[in-house]
Amino acid sequence: MGIFDLFGGKNKAAEQEAANEQAELEKKEKARQEVIDAHAELTWPTAPRLNPVNVKEAGATEFEDTVSAERKDEIGPMIYEEDLSPDTLKFLSNQELLFLLTAQEVYHKASPLPEFEKNHRRVYNELLGRVRDSQILYVLYDAATGYPFIDHGFGNVYFEKELAERAAQLFAKQFRRLMVREIKVENETESSSQKRGFFDYLYYIGIENLFVDNGAYRARFKRNEIVAAPGDWNAAANNDNAPVNPGLSFAMLDFLGELRWPVNYEKRSEVLKAKEMRMLSLIRNAQFIVPMQHEGPVEVMDDGKMKFNKDTKVRFLVMKTPDGKQFLPIFTDMIEFAKKPQDQVWNAAVFSYQDIIKFAQDKDGIRINPHGQQILIPKDRMVLLEVAGQQADMVNRKKGGAKPVSAVNQSEDAAVQRALDQAITRLNEKKNDEE
Repeated sequence: MGIFDLFGGKNKAAEQEAANEQAELEKKEKARQEVIDAHAELTWPTAPRLNPVNVKEAGATEFEDTVSAERKDEIGPMIYEEDLSPDTLKFLSNQELLFLLTAQEVYHKASPLPEFEKNHRRVYNELLGRVRDSQILYVLYDAATGYPFIDHGFGNVYFEKELAERAAQLFAKQFRRLMVREIKVENETESSSQKRGFFDYLYYIGIENLFVDNGAYRARFKRNEIVAAPGDWNAAANNDNAPVNPGLSFAMLDFLGELRWPVNYEKRSEVLKAKEMRMLSLIRNAQFIVPMQHEGPVEVMDDGKMKFNKDTKVRFLVMKTPDGKQFLPIFTDMIEFAKKPQDQVWNAAVFSYQDIIKFAQDKDGIRINPHGQQILIPKDRMVLLEVAGQQADMVNRKKGGAKPVSAVNQSEDAAVQRALDQAITRLNEKKNDEE
């Protein structure tokens, strides 16, 4: 083989390699164009509706667009990239990033995008990182409850104050009275070992689903994606056995928000009843903190409950209503317990709902979180709730398990719903007869 043959062979190999690369590029470009052609009838998405609630006023549930048509044309084609660069995403504003996420989802639903899962995750992760790294967020609070607003199971969090205020105005057209609060994501006044942030707080009140920038381009997040584990309020309060009841706290807020919403709509009574039943079933299965004082020996069990000696004298905190009735205050967690007046020293004793029924025998009922949700349950209703719950437990055991139904499952179990419904009906009939 001569030297010219050798160089000629190398040139041919290089030419072939270049030809193969060009063919591969043309193949990818053709595939990309096919995806674009499949979306030919689509236009860039606009911000979705605030929620499914219908309002007569035109456009009452929609923002003005927060991303210009020109920017959409610049950003939108990124959905077709095979390997979307995370570095490129860092230069997009929050709303531009949310628009890109929305465009990915809308277009992929119409016709699959190349490498959708990978690229969608990169946009999502960039947004998630921005939420985690925020020092300040703006949160919608419900004036009807005094807690973060819950709409269709979601809390509403915003990057910018202006967007939050515009959303509050839209919600006002649905007769929601909302306040925009500037929230520090982390509490900088506490030591690192006890630092607790806003997303930790959301855990304690049971808000696990979040909309970021609802009303404009938005994204759904899980609270535990932002903060994996809540800060330990119990340890900070030197009471490791104190209960936490996030599911119950959420159910109470969701019920109160619906109850105090001054609107009428089809099936509202059914929705209210379902939310009330969920709340009541969780109350029956919960452990509560009860303020009490005692004289004499007391045995504290591993779960925080107290076992009294027959000679032990016990006194419970009592709250009076303006009409002279007396109620036993009980608390879902240490955050709510800390709201009580500090003029007297009270022990934080843990008791079940069944124990509390006994303690309330000489009272007019109980008040759950009296400085928070303020759920008041009269004594006769307390007893009916327990009877209904016991009946529901029996029904569940007959259905195939000796294991009691969990509080969350009870709220969704038809037999439990019927038993609780019957209890409430009997109570209402009794009241009507008395009147």
